[in-house]
Amino acid sequence: MKSGHPLELMDGDAAHVPLIWVSAVLDELVKILGDQRVFVLSILGIQSSGKSTMLNAMFGLQFAVSAGRCTRGAFMQLVRVSEEMKKELKFDYILVVDTEGLRALELAGKSTQHHDNELATFVVGLGNLTLINIFGENPAEMQDILQIVIQAFLRMKKVRLNPSCLFVHQNVGDITAGEKNMEGRKRLQEKLDEMTKLAAKEEDCEADCFSDVIEFNVQNDVYYFAQLWEGSPPMGPPNPSYSRNVQDLKKAIFNKATLSSGLTLSHFKSRISDLWNALINENFVFSFKNTLEIAVYRKLENEFGKWTWALRSAMLITEETLYNRI
Repeated sequence: MKSGHPLELMDGDAAHVPLIWVSAVLDELVKILGDQRVFVLSILGIQSSGKSTMLNAMFGLQFAVSAGRCTRGAFMQLVRVSEEMKKELKFDYILVVDTEGLRALELAGKSTQHHDNELATFVVGLGNLTLINIFGENPAEMQDILQIVIQAFLRMKKVRLNPSCLFVHQNVGDITAGEKNMEGRKRLQEKLDEMTKLAAKEEDCEADCFSDVIEFNVQNDVYYFAQLWEGSPPMGPPNPSYSRNVQDLKKAIFNKATLSSGLTLSHFKSRISDLWNALINENFVFSFKNTLEIAVYRKLENEFGKWTWALRSAMLITEETLYNRI
């Protein structure tokens, strides 16, 4: 980790965080480097939406890149902040967390939903800033996942978190996508706000809008990326617009980072264990697709309770009259 290799933080096959092992590694790291301050940048998105490619381009990393499901679980990698950047930023390292794609076909079925929701909540909770990576212009798939993330955060009252997020739309051909999608962005914001209210009502919490739970401004925090290649690969050269987009995003990340003081490594270690333990206890939320499903399920549960009681009380009354006659 010290020399910049990625370390597996969440085992992709078992969807499990080996807390003892990760804590031990971080303890040793603190012994070697001292308790440095880190800024945690995580990324989240549907499978094959170009997450690792973007991180590699932005920080010169070497996360595995290929078609299909190549990143499994979550990996973290330390990126050292240069001396001249340290004047602006209040930390020594950026800790980049790369994750596997959500909604992977290899895990099709009921288990993906549970696995994805858990992974998403873990990754968003871990990062000071999360990049939400979307392929194309339509964030519908991510919308459901974000609802579950909010619901989980509202339930995990013990883990006080205030993450923020940026939306990145990959592979958008049109430069004017930003202006054209104004309406779509507003709709996304409204939908997320509405779901946050619904979730807050159910969990008896104070939250009126999405940005109360996860910091997000629909005007400034959405970015559109050109395609990576000009023409068709393998002959097409890399697209200069993509590099410019990456640079703009990097600037935005650093602007947000200057406002944050980051975490110390030891604090990060305790955050991992708090968050993971809270997630294990929150099994209930993750088996749903979105907030509406949870609300409907709860209503049904109440009704079911009434029905069973009606049936039972009728039986008891009948039993009592029979006893008397006997």
